[in-house]
Amino acid sequence: MLPGVDASAHVVNCFRAKYTNISLDNFAHLWVAKPTERLANRYLQEVGESEDIAHCLRHRFFLERLREFSIQATKGVFINIGAGFTNYPYLLNTPIPSCEVDKPNLVESKQQRIQKLQSSHQLPERDILFIPTKDLNKSSENKKLFDSLSQWIDSRQSFVLMEGLLYWLSQDSVNSLFKHLQQTQTTGSLLALNAFKPSEASKEMFHRLRKFSEKDYGIGNLSPNTLSETFHENLLGYKLIDRANYINLSKQIDEVKELDNKDSVLEEDCYLLRKL
Repeated sequence: MLPGVDASAHVVNCFRAKYTNISLDNFAHLWVAKPTERLANRYLQEVGESEDIAHCLRHRFFLERLREFSIQATKGVFINIGAGFTNYPYLLNTPIPSCEVDKPNLVESKQQRIQKLQSSHQLPERDILFIPTKDLNKSSENKKLFDSLSQWIDSRQSFVLMEGLLYWLSQDSVNSLFKHLQQTQTTGSLLALNAFKPSEASKEMFHRLRKFSEKDYGIGNLSPNTLSETFHENLLGYKLIDRANYINLSKQIDEVKELDNKDSVLEEDCYLLRKL
């Protein structure tokens, strides 16, 4: 298992694999191993028992909107920044060119595993460009990444996803990401992301998550990022067209027991914005 933030990617994948009827990720089990299952179970015990369902709801929200985009945007492309061990390109009935961005060691590990899974016909073939980037908290890395993305996207409409990413970044780095996205995405493109509101930082669960991240993921001196709702509403060059939180999403799916106790749910709001 990879250390640091990469370990979080393993844990979240275990959550998606646990409830595929909710996450709709039928390939998540291909990335699960016993050590990651043990870490995921410890996460639920130490952070909160609702976290597995919450992450499945998050994935479903983004997947459903990506599927709509893949049908409507006939020449569209998909970019997943901080892709982890997600399987979005393989879950589209209408495949589109895709790009996955993550840390070099995770990208290398995932590519090797994908080759084996495709050779054994456990994963379908997909057109995916992998771009390794060392640290999105460094402005030089951001510029290098978006120079590559701008050339690859060209004039095509894009669906950019930043799932579970912003929590780990400084506010300066978040601002830099959005600035580059505004300059890179074409009109009509979509930007999907999730973020904690500042009010969530006062919850005991939020403090437990930070403690777990520092202790079990080995990330020292973590300063988790939060974003106000007005940040998305006023984002230059974009219009907010959809939003949801875990409690609301749980009410929309029959298979899910409603998450109605706010103190026992660590809410990250999910947002969908359209490029103007």
